[in-house]
Amino acid sequence: MKILITNDDGIDSPFLTPLAEVFAKNHDILIAAPASEQSWIGKAMSRRGHIDMKTVDRFPCPAYSLSGTPGDCVNIALGHLCEEAPDLVISGINIGHNAGLSFVTSSGTIGGALEAALHNLPAIAASMYLEPDSFQAVCQRDQPLSERIDRHIRQAAVILETFAASFIEIHDPKYGHVHSLNFPHKDLNGARILKSRTARTVTRSLFERDQNRFRFAYQPLETLEDEAHPTDRKHVHQGDISHTILDYASIDQSK
Repeated sequence: MKILITNDDGIDSPFLTPLAEVFAKNHDILIAAPASEQSWIGKAMSRRGHIDMKTVDRFPCPAYSLSGTPGDCVNIALGHLCEEAPDLVISGINIGHNAGLSFVTSSGTIGGALEAALHNLPAIAASMYLEPDSFQAVCQRDQPLSERIDRHIRQAAVILETFAASFIEIHDPKYGHVHSLNFPHKDLNGARILKSRTARTVTRSLFERDQNRFRFAYQPLETLEDEAHPTDRKHVHQGDISHTILDYASIDQSK
């Protein structure tokens, strides 16, 4: 398949190279990723100013760094960088999960996939839950991944590649659909891919105040669990891989 890959953690994300190396073995891939981290930005587009592009030669495929959002990257790639429309667009693998409505609506990873879905292209957003200490370690970009995390992300990339290889045939993706996968931080050998609903999460203040200045400071979110319908957060926290279909095409459909 021809696959376009983007993310919101940036072209320097330590998760991007393992993903590209796994997919390049069996697919014709192209990377268009933000020049810097663009987390929590949703599907924002750069309405003003300009976006600079640089070619990056350290990947096993054509790769471009763009000074914009994930949505910008996908839009520009589809309009200017891909010789023909890709069969699939993958956004991720994100550093940290995107499980629960508060994350889904804010995520640049989801936003990149949504831009593809609005081009009527099959779209997958992939994310990985990390414990706080592992999250902080991965975010230290000047340090290589630990052997354990490197092995874990490569295993997740293999699972994602297998999922992607049969994705169109099995899941029949439709306009406006983003298929969101969240990988657990636990051993993936026994992990199941489970259909999940998006958890209802209650957003709290995410900013600290210093007089008239405010700085982003993430706080854990409250989850309104529905025991009758296991959610993405529940599945990924129990060690399985959540698979949620985010149907943006039905937002305006009253029932």
